[in-house]
Amino acid sequence: MKNEMKIGHREALTLLVTLMSGQVFLSMPRNMALLGDTAGWMIVLLAGIFSLIGYYFLATLLEKYPDQDILQISQFICGKFLGTIIGTVFFLFFLTISSLMLRQFAESFIISILPNTPISVISLFFLFLLIYGTLQGIETLTRVAWFFGPYLLLAFIITIGFSMPYADLELLLPILGKGPLPILKHSALHTSLFSNIILLGIIAPKIREQTKTFRTGLYSLILAIVINTIVTAAVLITFNYTSTSKLVFPIFQLTRLITLGEFIQRVEAIFVFLWFFTAAILMGGMFYGTIISFSHSFGLSNYRPLVFAMAVLIFCISLIPNSMTETVNLDAFIISKYYPLISFGIPLLLWIVSRFKKKGDNSNG
Repeated sequence: MKNEMKIGHREALTLLVTLMSGQVFLSMPRNMALLGDTAGWMIVLLAGIFSLIGYYFLATLLEKYPDQDILQISQFICGKFLGTIIGTVFFLFFLTISSLMLRQFAESFIISILPNTPISVISLFFLFLLIYGTLQGIETLTRVAWFFGPYLLLAFIITIGFSMPYADLELLLPILGKGPLPILKHSALHTSLFSNIILLGIIAPKIREQTKTFRTGLYSLILAIVINTIVTAAVLITFNYTSTSKLVFPIFQLTRLITLGEFIQRVEAIFVFLWFFTAAILMGGMFYGTIISFSHSFGLSNYRPLVFAMAVLIFCISLIPNSMTETVNLDAFIISKYYPLISFGIPLLLWIVSRFKKKGDNSNG
């Protein structure tokens, strides 16, 4: 790990935005419609605002302890034993997300374009990319994200723009959906939509300009909130919340609406190509977090020997759910409720302990 090169703040920002926005290609808009009806977009927006509050504590820790990641900070503040436990929790967090994302993206390609391909074949192909990217280091992954980032943003803009002729703003009425209390409840529970910001705590020491770490995380979080909110709202005003709740991949259905006269039609094949690279970048970031959190927790100086074994473990876990529906429910409505406790709760706990530790050190002095 010592010989890894530094990464630029722009590349890190693009990676984080992709990690927090890639879920729109899956069933996230559908899940929000199920939770909030016409106010599904509002759940995403409020969840993002709550995430900004939680991000403050992570950013404060990274600023207070420069050149250290969240795993090293936890061991410094809480001691080696508790720090190892916290690192193990982060490892399980990244491992779970990586496994469930692998299954969902593999299933999405089967349902959309490769109905006769075994899921193991697609999963193994993704794992090959993850293994190669992780062995190359985080710099390679961030450069790939930086290269494809503008194309992904352009794809979102084109998709939303061409869906507007089919849109009807009245489909967002009643504006509060099921009511203000359910919206606030689901928003607080689904700050997990932006839990991937915790990867900044892993890659922060590798950012070349440390003074821009806070802004990198803040801007990436804001951009992800905007993208997720706009896409969810666009799906709702195009298909209405009842139809959206029945679509497995709403964003894919939006791309099928893109037409330009009688000559340019069925361009979703182009977007599937970008969809593929988004999936690879998202899972690559989570896989890197899995490897690093394990190696740091148990004092391994070189993470590369773990890559193949961890890939096999993720592949096996991804096959545990019996179906795509079970995978989505497991990820979106069961396990993900605990994600905010890890991505925002642990930094908050470490921030509190660091404050008391500082006071104790001052009193002893």
